[in-house]
Amino acid sequence: MAIASVFEVVVPGSIWVTERPIWFSGVRMRTRTTVVRLSGDALWVHSPCTPTDDVCAALDALGEVRWIVVPNRWHHLQAPATAARYPDAHVVGPVSAQSRNPHVSLTMGTDDPAYVQSTPELIPVQPRGVPFLDETVFFHPFSGSLIAADLLISACARDHWSWRIAARIWGRYGKIRTPPDVRMYTRASTAVAESIAQIRALPLQRILVAHADPITDRPVQQLAEAWNFAIPSHPGQ
Repeated sequence: MAIASVFEVVVPGSIWVTERPIWFSGVRMRTRTTVVRLSGDALWVHSPCTPTDDVCAALDALGEVRWIVVPNRWHHLQAPATAARYPDAHVVGPVSAQSRNPHVSLTMGTDDPAYVQSTPELIPVQPRGVPFLDETVFFHPFSGSLIAADLLISACARDHWSWRIAARIWGRYGKIRTPPDVRMYTRASTAVAESIAQIRALPLQRILVAHADPITDRPVQQLAEAWNFAIPSHPGQ
């Protein structure tokens, strides 16, 4: 199975993605796995997909899977199976993911000094004030890519009709916003405002999230607009 038939190139030699359909709350969405090649051909696999033989063959052709990343408390489903296929890889993520899935066995957290020192190509940022997600996002300075899971969401014509309809109802069709449940459970706070400001200060060229096409058009501005509701001085978006 050729790499190109499984993974799409985002940044040549550095970042690849693959999409798959999932059903969530009665709608069929696309969700994304992102793979980053680090030094020494080490692979960093963010929000892993089902480790089929085709997927694993494509990964093995790219490098050695050393990091399996559970980005937040929700994107954990395929981490155990991926860890079983790659027993020498480290699984990193939040403890809250283990409380939702007892089969997730974490090696360390994304704020662990051992992890941070071992992956200098990626800068972890933990948005504060959003415990519902408990997510860490990652900045890849070489390519200007921010890699996240549920930081932002959007639907487009490529999506299944069920998600297109729901996205229109929720105001997420053709618009970059936070996921509806994140919006529902997040309150405006200084902690959120400071975290979004920290991410906005990064030299972003693109934002890769789980449930939207890559965001390359005004990524900083679209991030700010999506999270405007959580800034204490600008409530109510």
